[in-house]
Amino acid sequence: MNAIFGLIAGMKFLPLNVRVQAVQKLGKAHSSSAAQQLLRLFSASDPDIQGEVQTSIKSQGIVFVETAMRQLSLPNPPAQRAAAKALATVGPAAAPALPLLTQQLESSVLDLRAAALTAIGAIGSGAAGSVERVTKALSSDHIKEAAAAAKALGRIGPAARSAVPQLIGLVGHRDKAVREAASSAIGKIGPITRVFVPTLIEQLNHDDVGICVATAQALGKMGSDAEKAVIPLSRLVEHSSRDLRQAVMEALGGIGPASREAEEGIGRCLDDRDWGVREAAARAAGLAGCAEHVTVRRLLNLLQDSRGSVRRSAAEAVGRIGKPAAAGAPALVELLSDKYQSIQLAAGKSLGQIGQAAADQVDTIVDLLASDDPEVREAAAKALGAIGPLASRTAPSLIAALKDPQPPVVQSVIGALAQMGASVKGDIPLLVGNLSSSNVALKLASLEALGQLAAHAEGATDSIQNCLADRNKIVSEAARDTLEKIHRASQAVTPH
Repeated sequence: MNAIFGLIAGMKFLPLNVRVQAVQKLGKAHSSSAAQQLLRLFSASDPDIQGEVQTSIKSQGIVFVETAMRQLSLPNPPAQRAAAKALATVGPAAAPALPLLTQQLESSVLDLRAAALTAIGAIGSGAAGSVERVTKALSSDHIKEAAAAAKALGRIGPAARSAVPQLIGLVGHRDKAVREAASSAIGKIGPITRVFVPTLIEQLNHDDVGICVATAQALGKMGSDAEKAVIPLSRLVEHSSRDLRQAVMEALGGIGPASREAEEGIGRCLDDRDWGVREAAARAAGLAGCAEHVTVRRLLNLLQDSRGSVRRSAAEAVGRIGKPAAAGAPALVELLSDKYQSIQLAAGKSLGQIGQAAADQVDTIVDLLASDDPEVREAAAKALGAIGPLASRTAPSLIAALKDPQPPVVQSVIGALAQMGASVKGDIPLLVGNLSSSNVALKLASLEALGQLAAHAEGATDSIQNCLADRNKIVSEAARDTLEKIHRASQAVTPH
């Protein structure tokens, strides 16, 4: 350990891999001297190793907490602030430090108070005993402190319900950071906030657009408890502020199915000139389950929007709406080749949610398994899996795709076969045939697929047992695992 401390002393001059290894060893030491070194490294804020430092701090648990508490007790504000910030990374395990952290809220140093509030919030529900003192900090004239207090109360959660009236008042605060922290906290504290919905609805008419935005955000975070706000929110869909229009759409999406009452307004925002509003409107349409023909037509148009995030939100919404949006199946198939993988995956998932209309597209999707782009091949396999038994006729093509050179594609193919379950049991002989291949990767992929289909693969056990003698140890171990899965599956259905 002395050698490690020597390395720490010259840390900034050492190669990155050496620094990382030294930090990792400190994390495993579980001694107060190692914890003290980690605290020093955390304070140094070396960006190259900061992630490893935080991981090592968490792994030390109570040993680190006790070390940080000793530093928190020193009459040295910079050192106390560093200790509080480090405790914030520990999370709920820092609960023993709660009394000391709460004591720092009386400090004359703003940054120390803010750091202590952040650490208290990180403790979460275990910090319920400090709610009263944290609530007091909401009235601070310092924006940083008031915002930190609001965030802390939100992280404490339902135990902070006594602070809701003050948080509601802060939704109208002059500073954006405080407004947003307060609105977020209101949503996290939970159902108790329902009684304040009428107060917030009145605030939607405020002359300050920023306050209206924060109010809409707060209502959205209340979920279905804010359903009485649907109509008042819908009256703002044509407001001149794009920030407010977007906040209204996000709020209606957060409220959920009750927002179908505002479907006309959501539909208009699907055609908004601002992409952020269109994206939020698509999300709201899906979460509210808007299924009227005009709304769906507007939503399907967004599957070809020039903005990627809008296309993704529209694809996700089509899946949530389901059968009423089934006409979007061909457009979703096109999105499987989108330049953004997140859109490809969203489209594939949604194809699985719209039923028979997606099944009609499987031949087109199968063609994508031959794409030059591995991400497109992966998305196609996942789409077929999402469609499930309705795409079972594609099993032979999926089994052939187990030869793909890209592991993520192979894993997606295996997942797709598993999702088809009993509907592909007639194709299991094709998987068994791969077990005699000289291609080790294909053998392993086929064994994993048979393991995923264990409940239907009992007839393959003889061929799998032959793999137990394979010269490749990895193959023989995979065969043993697959046989075990098949055995467990047969035991699960055998009457006792």
